[in-house]
Amino acid sequence: MLKIETWTDNKILRTISKKIKDSEIKNYVKLGKDMLKYIKNPENSWVGLAAHQVWYNVRLIVVWLPENRDDENYKFIIMINPNILDFSWEKEGDEEWCLSVPGEKWIVERSKNIKLAYQDLKWNIKTLMLEGLRARIVQHEVDHLNWILFVDKI
Repeated sequence: MLKIETWTDNKILRTISKKIKDSEIKNYVKLGKDMLKYIKNPENSWVGLAAHQVWYNVRLIVVWLPENRDDENYKFIIMINPNILDFSWEKEGDEEWCLSVPGEKWIVERSKNIKLAYQDLKWNIKTLMLEGLRARIVQHEVDHLNWILFVDKI
């Protein structure tokens, strides 16, 4: 069972996460799947989760990638060692909130487009070009891995 603590209780949220080595990926498959179950659970219904939020200091995130907030044909992806390779200078603001900072919602400026590389659970390196809401969700979760919370951006 995953336990999510707030930013005042979870000191891992304020550390930079460790890269998962290829030889360690198999050790984190269950964690990734547990995180996926957690955010897909209708009682939770979140768009993303970083390993930091559940007390693992590793570069692993699970994200929901909808086209927009009404998209029902979305997919979830488990990303190991996500790395934003490039981002647009064009920014847009939108409301964000976070499991680790309960009760807070703020408008946050983020890059409109990003280029991202990550590994999947089979060690394959993937590259994605994301824009809009998809880019925002990934940036939010990658920020967690770099000890940044959305409240730091306001």
